[in-house]
Amino acid sequence: MLALVSAGVAVPGRILYIANMSDEQTISNSTKRAVEKVLRDRLGQAGFSGADIRADRDSDGDPILLVDVKYAYSDKPISSKLTYGLSTEVRKALSALGETRFPHIRHHFDEQQKIAS
Repeated sequence: MLALVSAGVAVPGRILYIANMSDEQTISNSTKRAVEKVLRDRLGQAGFSGADIRADRDSDGDPILLVDVKYAYSDKPISSKLTYGLSTEVRKALSALGETRFPHIRHHFDEQQKIAS
């Protein structure tokens, strides 16, 4: 069975939706604010200094949100436990807004920063 689909690709037995690239690359201000709030609440004590959030695709071609978290240097070692479950908390905040892209979170610490286990 071959189906024709507007704004999509027909494949025998399956229909794959391909969204407009400009739609996938757009990140609403409410999405950015929600991610930044979770990061600030969870990582503020660890020197959270900001985040870059951008749309991209994962290795399978699925739309994702890349979240690059930046930290200021601290003399005090940062506990790795602060990041445990962070992606789940960010996903819950995104889901509440109807955002379905998975957040890929990358942490960027100062080269001299010590991490406590």
